[in-house]
Amino acid sequence: MSRRRTLRSPSAAQDGSGEGDIDLTPMLDVVFIMLIFFIVTSTFVKEPGAEISRVEAANTSACVRGTIIFAVDAAGKIHYDKKEIPLDRAFRLAEAAKAETPEANFVIQADTGSSTAIVSEMMTILKPLGRVTMCVSTDEKG
Repeated sequence: MSRRRTLRSPSAAQDGSGEGDIDLTPMLDVVFIMLIFFIVTSTFVKEPGAEISRVEAANTSACVRGTIIFAVDAAGKIHYDKKEIPLDRAFRLAEAAKAETPEANFVIQADTGSSTAIVSEMMTILKPLGRVTMCVSTDEKG
């Protein structure tokens, strides 16, 4: 930080306020640069937008970088980014999301009342996207 000496009136020098001012401009520049850096480098998770009661699992492991989330509700409807989508549109949305974040994995959140056939079809649809790790979201057995 730099200090500037300014010429003040004799009365200002007596009360100590005219001694020297601190220039805060370089500090504000650094703060704004850090703010811009954190905004640019952060990733945002798109929520599927459906209320899901997940199945409990005895064996669980964390899904690393699972940020592309599809949800299958109890009625068998597929949700992505807070919108209900048809099954045939899931591939195009998954392909676009994978192009945006290539290191991300797919997570399928399936409701306990949903059909396993829908989850299986989702996995079959997402498989042609290359080396894709697919995770099924569950609750830990408590």
